[in-house]
Amino acid sequence: MIKHNRKIAAIALLSLVLGGCASTSEQSLYKEIGGHKTLNTIFGVAITRIYTDPEIGHYFKGVPKKHLRDQLVSQTCELIGGPCKYDGKTMLESHTGLDIKEREFYILVEYVQGAMRDVGLTYQQENRILKKLAPIKYETLGL
Repeated sequence: MIKHNRKIAAIALLSLVLGGCASTSEQSLYKEIGGHKTLNTIFGVAITRIYTDPEIGHYFKGVPKKHLRDQLVSQTCELIGGPCKYDGKTMLESHTGLDIKEREFYILVEYVQGAMRDVGLTYQQENRILKKLAPIKYETLGL
């Protein structure tokens, strides 16, 4: 009887431990990376680099940096489980007629990746964010 109770206790303890791990892994990526503050820093750094890039900077002429940063933060926040609700234009609406090339799109992605590394995100966190953002490529390029 004591052996049986120990087995039940061990199973219960294991369930609690695994349950705790599951709830940790279910924490939103938004909270995991540090929320709004981290996203704001990432996109602030990336936008500064993007606006001065000789190949893609021209696409952003006349677009206030703060507006773009706020839109990117809001959109990404929503995509990675944060409390934000993106209510801006669709990527297709924002990029129609710009004839953005795939190579140019990837230049922007590299700036965002670099900014994520600069603020200390792990490679895994970076990839999880990029996975959420990946479908935007097709709307941005009008594919």
